[in-house]
Amino acid sequence: MKNSVSDNPAVNIKDLKLAFHGYNSIDIPSLEIHSGEIILLFGENGSGKTTLFRLLSGLLRPDSGELQVLGHDLNRMSSRAKDYFRGDHIGYVFQNSNLMPYLTALENILLPCGFSSRKQKIVDSGEMTREYEAYQLMAKLKVEDPARLRHKTSQLSKGLRQRIAVARALIGNPSLILADEPASAMGSYSQRLVYELMINHARETNATLICISHNKEMDPLFDRRLNMKDINISAETNPLW
Repeated sequence: MKNSVSDNPAVNIKDLKLAFHGYNSIDIPSLEIHSGEIILLFGENGSGKTTLFRLLSGLLRPDSGELQVLGHDLNRMSSRAKDYFRGDHIGYVFQNSNLMPYLTALENILLPCGFSSRKQKIVDSGEMTREYEAYQLMAKLKVEDPARLRHKTSQLSKGLRQRIAVARALIGNPSLILADEPASAMGSYSQRLVYELMINHARETNATLICISHNKEMDPLFDRRLNMKDINISAETNPLW
């Protein structure tokens, strides 16, 4: 089943630039990703993949250029407004999972519902409780023992923490899912399971998914592949890399 891909862009970038230490980290003349697309983003280390994600989520502000995400001009939004926007509309799987170690796995998964009234309403509008929704997501990731979700994340393996981060990003049906190497600590079977879950979830909810990955075996699952060296001029010219 394919997404209903819209002509409306989920991401629209023009002349976007961001420099670190005097050198451009991001220099993207143009990039458009349509709503509902399932995108694989790849490139060499240092080519700007994670930096681009941080720009798309509003965690970084560009030096110049146009940056529109889900129809919102991030350059015109305050930091507080971007925090609310990210909480309501974006699901982010960080490269290092970025879980709260003092919270249980279940509490980590449910965090977005506490920060976003939109996601809270979406989850609460269903027939299941928030906790059951979290259990269902983890069951799809082959973590079927509810007791494991009562452990603090600091006590869990890296692979399990990555699964928790994926479930946290998907709960509440975000409009844009950004997944940065979401299954790097897993074996091939588990990696495919994670990618298929994210892609199926995005298709079912008409979300846009952009996934950073170096796993070529996953290529056929995506609608389109984007190489950073083709979109980011700095990926070829930055002397720091």
